[in-house]
Amino acid sequence: MRFKNNKCVALLGFLSVIFVTSAVAEDEEDVKRIELEKITVLAARTEKNTAELAMQVAVYTEEEMEQYSNRNIKDLVRYTPGVTVTGGGRFGLSGFNIRGIEGDRILTLIDGVPIADEFTFGPFLSARRNFVDLETLKAVEIVRGPTSSLYGSNALGGMVAFVSKDPKDYLGLTNDKSYYSYKLGFDSADESIHNSFTFATGNDILQGLLTLAHRQAAETKTFYTEEIDNFLPMGDVSNNFRRKANPQDITDLSLFGKLVFTPNEYNTFKFTMDRFESSSDGEALNQIGRIIFGSTRLDKSLFNDERDRTRLGFNFVSTKLFRFSDHTSLDVYVQNSKTTQQTIDSRFRLNTQVDTVRFRDSFFDQTNVGFKLQFVKNIETNINQQFIYGIDYDRNKSETLRNGRDINAIDGSIIPNPFTVFPTRDFPNSVYSSYGVFVQNEIELLDDKLAIIPGIRYDSFSLKPSVDEVYLSGNTGSPIPVDFEESEISAKLGLIYNFTNNLSLFAQYAEGFRAPPLGAVNIGFTNTLGGYTTLPNPDLRSESSRTHELGLRYRGTGNYYIEASIYKNTYDDFIESFAFLRFNPVTNLLEFQARNLEKAEISGFEIKGGIKLENWIDGLNFRYSYANSNGKDSVTKLPINTIQPESLVAGFSYEAPSNKWGAELIASFVARKDDIDDSGLQSTDPADPRVDTFEPPGYGIIDFIGRYNFTDKIRLNWGIFNLTDKKYWDWNNVGVQEPTSPWLNRFTETGRNASVTLKVEF
Repeated sequence: MRFKNNKCVALLGFLSVIFVTSAVAEDEEDVKRIELEKITVLAARTEKNTAELAMQVAVYTEEEMEQYSNRNIKDLVRYTPGVTVTGGGRFGLSGFNIRGIEGDRILTLIDGVPIADEFTFGPFLSARRNFVDLETLKAVEIVRGPTSSLYGSNALGGMVAFVSKDPKDYLGLTNDKSYYSYKLGFDSADESIHNSFTFATGNDILQGLLTLAHRQAAETKTFYTEEIDNFLPMGDVSNNFRRKANPQDITDLSLFGKLVFTPNEYNTFKFTMDRFESSSDGEALNQIGRIIFGSTRLDKSLFNDERDRTRLGFNFVSTKLFRFSDHTSLDVYVQNSKTTQQTIDSRFRLNTQVDTVRFRDSFFDQTNVGFKLQFVKNIETNINQQFIYGIDYDRNKSETLRNGRDINAIDGSIIPNPFTVFPTRDFPNSVYSSYGVFVQNEIELLDDKLAIIPGIRYDSFSLKPSVDEVYLSGNTGSPIPVDFEESEISAKLGLIYNFTNNLSLFAQYAEGFRAPPLGAVNIGFTNTLGGYTTLPNPDLRSESSRTHELGLRYRGTGNYYIEASIYKNTYDDFIESFAFLRFNPVTNLLEFQARNLEKAEISGFEIKGGIKLENWIDGLNFRYSYANSNGKDSVTKLPINTIQPESLVAGFSYEAPSNKWGAELIASFVARKDDIDDSGLQSTDPADPRVDTFEPPGYGIIDFIGRYNFTDKIRLNWGIFNLTDKKYWDWNNVGVQEPTSPWLNRFTETGRNASVTLKVEF
């Protein structure tokens, strides 16, 4: 769905043409740019200016995270076209959506180490990837498009790379041998109070850094701050018609430390410890009064969710170790991530008039051990070349367990459950091992006007399940899990042509893939009461993607900049986790099994830019971003629900000449989401009437953010969000619903809210 009025989009395109035309003829003198070129470290696996890449990469620095009052990762990607953040509610933020692809199809790294996989099973377990505290980061890099030729599996649709802080980031600010800072903030959207402390010290040989962050929060508010009794059936404020978010009490704690040893100018050793903990207690008030299986009423539902991640890392970098390498790096890591979710329900059995209590306790645990060895070699002749090559290895051990019991609330006796055996596992304990070798060459021709960047990578991976009594007893009758092995080759070809020092054209062909997730290969679950079972599928193929992209980039020495690109992504063998297979007359159960789907296509257009309006007012700037994509399943011709609606973000900012203060007024517009695959709502009987689907209406919201520097060491950042108190829905958090769904009001986004942060440095 396009905006009803496309004049603003047409204006942006017209301005862009003018800017580019002017850029070709512009004198190439050194003038301060409206947007400085950023340096990426992980996107290209070596330090590169983003203007030197044949792909779209956004880099956000720590200063930008603070300056623009970024409270979470959703605020951070505001000006990155084609990128949104998914998730919300009880289980929190889950990950990124890049050009219509999300979940584990987006590779997420912290200092090159993969963040734990997502895993969801039933209503009691949703292990997401929100394991990173922004307070421990100095940069976030986002790649739009596949990067499997450098990083292998899961980089099907793009990559998000978090880069942690280094001591030198702070010790270099002054001539002091130590640095201290304290940050205190408040956010009204979830009534959170967050504070952090950073300490760095050292000399030219030995440096250390320590960051401690704490956050106490409630649930993220919806548009509604109170219930209206006469709006709800029978005046019940605690049922499906509830408009407010379910209450939560959230505590986040992170501890980050890094030790850097530099014995000489050629070698550096880093040791990293990274610990993150999160706990959430709450009550699902919207579930109260719900009738289950026709004979049980839910009277109360409490939950406790915990997430924790521990990472230990060693990094060695040498610029003079081998003749065949100008820059050698070795990373060794071990990381454990665990999600535990507990639910306690008070239930009343209408048929027997008995009060019961149901306990459910589930966890998903994943441990990664691996290394990355990489070499960079520059060859300077008549044709300059840069080779990047290396090997990656990762061993991923994953476990899950689901336990529970039902008891009589009066006498405490255990009520037998004839349908489910506890404890059980949703998949057998498994080890997923993978290794990859890669090489990329950047070749500069025509006096460095043309760069050709070919790359290729080979990946091999294997899955080995470990079947134990817990798995067997809880999955009686399910096939025995099997081993799985496969390999993939991913290629890339990038081109950059520099018309001038400021104007360039880039193009790329890139391949990506995602190995079949362990939950799809060997999922095991039987529900005799529901009459269905899931079966493993060792014949699954890897998902794959092919991207063609063409873009124009102007990062000028004048008063404006633009980046624009068009792309077409083709995806093959997407994995549908729970596809209907057949009815088994022997077991009288419906059978479901993961399967590969056919082809899907997503294409789109993105542009972002800005201009300095200093001819009007010194310090005044304007910037914008726009994204539009569409796609469909090539077989069913149905739309793809993960594709985001058309969006436009535009903002005017002012920076005082004294740098004492600054502010920005930002308008975000999102079109109606009307291209929805609602086949899941429709009856399989063609004689039945069609069910309507809720289409989240388009909206426009305004944010006002700013900063004030009391001194060079004391800074205040603030923001007022949804300034006009607009009621709206984010498609990421709504999904496919009927217009009469009682949940719709509870899916609304927060109304007018504000945040403030004070930072003091010593």
